[in-house]
Amino acid sequence: MPWRDELKKDHEERIRETLWRSRSTIESPQGPTVTVAGTEYLNFCSNDYLGLANHPQLISAAVDAIERCGTGSGASHLVCGHFDEHQQL
Repeated sequence: MPWRDELKKDHEERIRETLWRSRSTIESPQGPTVTVAGTEYLNFCSNDYLGLANHPQLISAAVDAIERCGTGSGASHLVCGHFDEHQQL
């Protein structure tokens, strides 16, 4: 059996056995609840343990940092250095 047919067969089998994983698109900010496909769910899988992901002061600080430094460092710290904020941490 050609490899593409084999892959298709395996894929269909996983779907049939409900083993095929799919990603959900979250339509709300992270928090104790999230909205997916218009339905609100309790969020038991967030890494936002302290509830700081949507804190207004942190959002403001992040926006200020992006306006000053952009959205990326360009490469690893060892290759191109890091920002003063990183050094202070």
